[in-house]
Amino acid sequence: MSSAAQRTVADGNAPLVSVVIATHNRPAVLQQAIKSVIGQTLQDWEMLVVGDACLPDTPAAVAGFGDPRITYIDLPVNFGEQSGPNNLGLARARGRYVALLNHDDLWFPDHLSALTGWIDATGADMAFSRGAVLLPRQSTEQKYECTLLGRGLRGHYDPAVTTAYASTLLVRRQALERLGPWRPSAECVAESSQDWLFRAWRSGHVIASMPHLTVLMPQSGMREGSYLDNDAKEQIALLQAMQKPDALRLDVLEQATEPKGSSRLRYWKRRFYAACGIDPQAWSFRRNYGRGDLVERLRRKRGLPPMPAREPGVDDLRALYRKRIEQREQAPD
Repeated sequence: MSSAAQRTVADGNAPLVSVVIATHNRPAVLQQAIKSVIGQTLQDWEMLVVGDACLPDTPAAVAGFGDPRITYIDLPVNFGEQSGPNNLGLARARGRYVALLNHDDLWFPDHLSALTGWIDATGADMAFSRGAVLLPRQSTEQKYECTLLGRGLRGHYDPAVTTAYASTLLVRRQALERLGPWRPSAECVAESSQDWLFRAWRSGHVIASMPHLTVLMPQSGMREGSYLDNDAKEQIALLQAMQKPDALRLDVLEQATEPKGSSRLRYWKRRFYAACGIDPQAWSFRRNYGRGDLVERLRRKRGLPPMPAREPGVDDLRALYRKRIEQREQAPD
């Protein structure tokens, strides 16, 4: 932590919003995510960038911003998925609100100001905005290929219809203790973020939906080998386009589709599952995935090795430290 950031902590000047970014060895896209936070119209924030056992170029990329509001923390060994780094960030956040941002996603400049205003206006414990998942284009004629997520029902989260990814969420820090941490992906069938939202709903948290597009989410899980190169051309172009935010929103929405609607029978069937404590999304995922399978498939698609062992043996530990020595020796001075 920089000396300026240490002084801020010592003075007890808590920010309005704590921004938590989990990252793993994609410093070029991480820099664009950070730029989208620095470009927010609301500037009263701190940022906790949590590295999942990253190579030295990641902390160097963060330090290059020279912003005392940004703190970098690195896990000593690879956790392998978002729940671990995000939980560390949630535990150390000091703001009145906590916002999550995936390291390859981007916020429109009004994201924080809009969501903090909405959560106060509704009196909710959590709030989420609309987010566009950007998929690989099917043809050169297409400008964007995307799906619009974050639809609620009557202004609130509904487990039968809502999918709201981490980068669209804002939560009151006071609600975190009752809400609890993210569960590891190995304990979930659907995404950990959706499991967290469903548990929040089950425990009685008020979760408001904000009908405003404030997040763009290039889907790394649909891009073969996305973690094998340090390329951020897509994010750089999107950030440039955000200089005219409403024009970009319109461009995206003209190409966007919403998830398929469900019949009234299917809706009430999903609500029945939810009333019984069964996450409807997990029920749907179970047809295609076993517990923890989704993350393993995503890691293969992204070019990452299998999930690290939670209880490695001596041989595994030897291999880990040999790899770390090799990485340090190969790193540029």
